Amino acid sequence: MALDEASRARIAPYVSSPTADVFSLSGLPEEVIAVLFAYYSRSRDDLRTNLARLLGDEELDVAPEADGRPRRGLAFASDKARSFHEKWVVGYGHASVAEHAVVHLAIENVSIVASKVIEDLRLGSYTEKSTRYVVFDQHSFIDLPELDAEHAAKYKASSERLFATYLDLVPRVTERLGARSPKPEKMSDAAYKGALRAQACDLLRGLLPAGTRTNIGLTANARALEILLTKMLSHPLEEVRRVAREMHTAALAVTPTLVKYAAPNELRQTLQATVAAAMKRVYTPPEEGVSATMVINQPVRLVRYDKDALERVALALAYDGSDPGVHAYNLSDALRRATLPELIGIAKAACEKRGPYDAPPRAFEASSMTFELMLDYGAYRDLQRHRMLTPATQRLTCRLGFETPQALSELGHAEAYQDAMLAARDAWSAMEERYPLESQYAVPLGFRVRTLWTLNLRELFHVIELRSAKQGHTSYRRMAQGLYRTAITVHPWLKDLIRVDLNDYALARS
Repeated sequence: MALDEASRARIAPYVSSPTADVFSLSGLPEEVIAVLFAYYSRSRDDLRTNLARLLGDEELDVAPEADGRPRRGLAFASDKARSFHEKWVVGYGHASVAEHAVVHLAIENVSIVASKVIEDLRLGSYTEKSTRYVVFDQHSFIDLPELDAEHAAKYKASSERLFATYLDLVPRVTERLGARSPKPEKMSDAAYKGALRAQACDLLRGLLPAGTRTNIGLTANARALEILLTKMLSHPLEEVRRVAREMHTAALAVTPTLVKYAAPNELRQTLQATVAAAMKRVYTPPEEGVSATMVINQPVRLVRYDKDALERVALALAYDGSDPGVHAYNLSDALRRATLPELIGIAKAACEKRGPYDAPPRAFEASSMTFELMLDYGAYRDLQRHRMLTPATQRLTCRLGFETPQALSELGHAEAYQDAMLAARDAWSAMEERYPLESQYAVPLGFRVRTLWTLNLRELFHVIELRSAKQGHTSYRRMAQGLYRTAITVHPWLKDLIRVDLNDYALARS
């Protein structure tokens, strides 16, 4: 609908173009944007017409406050307008409307333990404080007021020793690395110093306890955020619930309607106990100290895979965009009769023109693999951010032991590292019986954890190619390389399709 001059002037501050079919919105509260998009499904008018009407009728108040600051959230000028919004947000598919409102949260001084719960949200974007580029301060760990005095003292003393050892070793390891690896001729002094510091931090991050304070930038739509808040409010750890309440309060300032239903959920609160009770009928865990499912020198184990993976991928490739005369049944039958070289040829042809930043075709999602990984918690912290897969992770403990980075031994600093790790293990052990969940905070990042990953082949490409790259941390590079070597034992046709880096490198990037 054509707008008059007054309407065009009214909406001009909020739209990038008054006439183009494609335009952007800015300067509007997130809930206003969500409702405007919701109109598309119920109104015959275009967005600019609806925006002009709402502003003209004073149903929406987006004017600044008296002090010039923009209003926080959505302000209404009438009870009628409030009822209208509740109707659209709650009565007509509140969840889908909420996907159009985006919330940016700065979450500071939370533990790494809590950060892993937050970052488990699949539909979110995160930036977190790096253990590679930031040297942490002596008291960079959270308090646990839920512990009694005796166990709180053990946790604090262990964390302080870990940080003291870490801060003592950072300059010494950096100096030794510089002596071992002189500056390359074409590298600047700043880049060289940064690379040395990054490698020292990489080697020593295993000393940082899981209770270490971190900062996270989170961007998510309101629907996904409400799901995350509900999950966190139902979590057994007090810190996670507390942070969830703080996140909820902050989000309500931006989207007061769209996240208001976040609340503890009985299903989530009881799920683990319910499953454990049902599992007693079919499985008895091994006695303490028995390692029945993985050995240290086999950190990546294949649990299951599709024997017909190549046929599945070829079917999806051939079917996509085909004419209506093609039927999946007949196409599958033809693929079953195809020779192995012919099937491999189809997969290779699909990847032949893949550029350095191109993902493989989506048809590679047609097959999946499940792996059990055993890796240090620092590497898990990085790899857990791959959310286009289905993870299941065990509770963090010290039972699976830790590795001493080989370079620390070569540099002569292994003993101090190991002494601090063993002392931390003793502190964890003292806490674990009474506080099995809270004891996770005392576990250094260098101790191992197990996680079960189910991922489709397209995501397998992504994880291996990204995490095996030269600039990656040694621990997760080893995992990516292990995923590759394990996958090609059952799917040898992937060998030349996945761009893996199997080399070792001495100096991390700056």
